[in-house]
Amino acid sequence: MLLCDDHRGHANTVLDHINAFLNLSRHKVYKYNPRDLPFNYCLDLNEFGVVVIHYSLPIISDHYISPDLRQKIHRFQGLKIQYIQDDYRQVDQYTAMMRFLGIRVLFTPYPPEKIPHIYDENRLPGVMKMTTLTGYIPERHRKVVAPPLENRPIDVGYRGRDIPYWLGTLGQEKAWIGEGFLKHAAPYGLNCDIGWKENDRIYGKRWDRFISSCKAMLGTESGVSITDFDGSIEIRTKEYLAIHPQADFREVYEKVLEPYEGNLIENTISPRVFEYAVHRTAMILFPGEYSGILQPWVHYIPLQKDFSNMDEVVARLRDKDFLNALVERAYNELIISGKYSCWAMTREFDGVVERFFNSVLQPNNRLKIRFRLARVERLIVGNLLRPSLNLERRIYYFLHHLVYLVQTFLKKAAKRILSKSAYEQLRDYAEKHCRKL
Repeated sequence: MLLCDDHRGHANTVLDHINAFLNLSRHKVYKYNPRDLPFNYCLDLNEFGVVVIHYSLPIISDHYISPDLRQKIHRFQGLKIQYIQDDYRQVDQYTAMMRFLGIRVLFTPYPPEKIPHIYDENRLPGVMKMTTLTGYIPERHRKVVAPPLENRPIDVGYRGRDIPYWLGTLGQEKAWIGEGFLKHAAPYGLNCDIGWKENDRIYGKRWDRFISSCKAMLGTESGVSITDFDGSIEIRTKEYLAIHPQADFREVYEKVLEPYEGNLIENTISPRVFEYAVHRTAMILFPGEYSGILQPWVHYIPLQKDFSNMDEVVARLRDKDFLNALVERAYNELIISGKYSCWAMTREFDGVVERFFNSVLQPNNRLKIRFRLARVERLIVGNLLRPSLNLERRIYYFLHHLVYLVQTFLKKAAKRILSKSAYEQLRDYAEKHCRKL
């Protein structure tokens, strides 16, 4: 059972990560979204041998995992696996919840040498902790056909976002690189499409098209330079901003954050790097470790954080031979090698599962009747309780899903009972005479 939030509004990397379990694992994986459900009466986790909690569900939030579901997970006797991201905040609350749930395996972006500093044996005793990337290359990217660099209209593109101040200077670099490059690029006559605000964000297929329209994209390491163990740093930052709403990051850093800067740094490669490489788009990145995967001038053009080497960056950007060699090398070593694919990620996952079970896991209940009922419950109750809908729309969605479920049940029943010819005659009759209804 994979518990996850697969809402379509998520970024591509989140949905790709979820779909990798469903499509690439050697085991049969069932997906269930408990978001916004105050109860899960029909769900019986004992129909499964393993429960995986995806990072799209913050386990300390009742909005994503209800107290009712937490009790079910707590009582579940099988293997419980947690994938986590953004684990630099409220560490004590998260680890206390993991102990209550009985998590046995934790996948975290922290590198092995830093894991003992955040997830020591006092916080998570007896838990297997493994390092994972924040995103992998999905199978769909094998079909990407990228246009030649010389045919792309945008010289440099970027989309960042505003990051809360209390995450430290590393988080702020996502905005600084876009703002700073746009400011310093003006004398060079570059065609730039750069944004770093939340309303500038692009999702889905539009994001893929945007990458393919750029010769180069900006980027930074993912992560933070402050880890907030008890939530107090976030609270102090918000209290200061409530009193000084016009304060910028520099002021907040000097007044509140400076003593905590660098207490435990989480810096890792961003999934965007793989997206850039897939589309054969050159990378202009702030220097960093990038999980030991990227090397400056080998896979990307390093941009100094004070923008002092803009002349060199622009010269390399205009060197067609250098740029084509750079993107081909990144494509071959990151994408073609397969080392960072979703397939490799699921092989690691399957290996962990089989290490606990000593063989390929067999399902406890092949029919999964309670799971199927839970999905019906989720479709009906979830729409009835959705706060954004008025009463008329809630009734409409209730009836819509009810009709769909009855139709699906009757279709499957007829297919099993009737002969193929009789079934096709019945299907044609239904389509002809019942469409208006």
